[in-house]
Amino acid sequence: MNILGINAYHGDASACLIQNGVLVAAIEEERFNRIKHWAGFPTESIRHCLTVGGLSATNLHHVAISFNPKANLNRKLLFTLQNRPSVRSLLDRFNKQSKSTSLKQQLATACCCSIEDIQSKIHLLEHHTTHLASAFLVSPFTEAAILSIDGMGDFVSTLSAAGRGNQLRYFDRIHFPHSLGYLYNALTLYLGFPAYGDEYKVMGLAPYGEPTYLEAFRRIIYPQGNHFELNLDYFTHHTQGIVMNWESGVPCVQPFHSPELEKLLGPARSPNSELTTHHHNLAASLQAVTEEILFHVLNRLYEQHPSENLCLAGGVDDEFGCQWKN
Repeated sequence: MNILGINAYHGDASACLIQNGVLVAAIEEERFNRIKHWAGFPTESIRHCLTVGGLSATNLHHVAISFNPKANLNRKLLFTLQNRPSVRSLLDRFNKQSKSTSLKQQLATACCCSIEDIQSKIHLLEHHTTHLASAFLVSPFTEAAILSIDGMGDFVSTLSAAGRGNQLRYFDRIHFPHSLGYLYNALTLYLGFPAYGDEYKVMGLAPYGEPTYLEAFRRIIYPQGNHFELNLDYFTHHTQGIVMNWESGVPCVQPFHSPELEKLLGPARSPNSELTTHHHNLAASLQAVTEEILFHVLNRLYEQHPSENLCLAGGVDDEFGCQWKN
């Protein structure tokens, strides 16, 4: 059984190959083109994985990609009707989703064969389901509570579940526009770190400050039932979308905080300008409220599935510093 996994049209495009249940190759496209966090279709990564496995594309049984345009479609339509986002935002979403329809052709082109030669089944998988699986199915646990918390994937920022054996049971989804990852991304840009993936710099900055702006951040994001919500007065992504361009290969995200955020926290820092105590304290406050929200969600997950084992996945688990916990 030969299974090819693909991460495409997002930062850190990559591919991996599973043969008879064993991971034999996994690599990011940036290793070949030397462009950090490259986004697009990982042609060279796919070719490398097939070479390591001694395969051609005709030998693949399954191909999986980590997004599904049809997932949460009703929520997408409802949000569009209720909020009427900008035409640019709608076009950006359509352009990304339309690329999945040509996945088989792109795979054939990457592997220098015709589309008729590829007999593998193509799986479009909901983004957070792949996060849950990547954390739990390779963990040492036979059962666990699982939390995937990220920026956004298939209109969902957070998904909680329980795992047992090779099965997942879902609990709660937090949908667009509410996202802890978006909060961290927006504040990373606000603090003058513009490159894709710069969130680690803010996490590293936090220990140099004190959480003196914690009450302000609690106005920006707060618990809501099993979930959390953003105060959308401080953001623009729900009306204007997030401008992310990767046509040149380098993913670039434009700031998406509103003027209200600068009224609350002060002017945004320009890249390469001095980092002051003010910025240190903002980073510390962001880190503290991130942990508050995470523990709120985790406590509610424990009430739903009181397990001694926990698996964390997604982008925000990096800021939390944990993947498996017993």
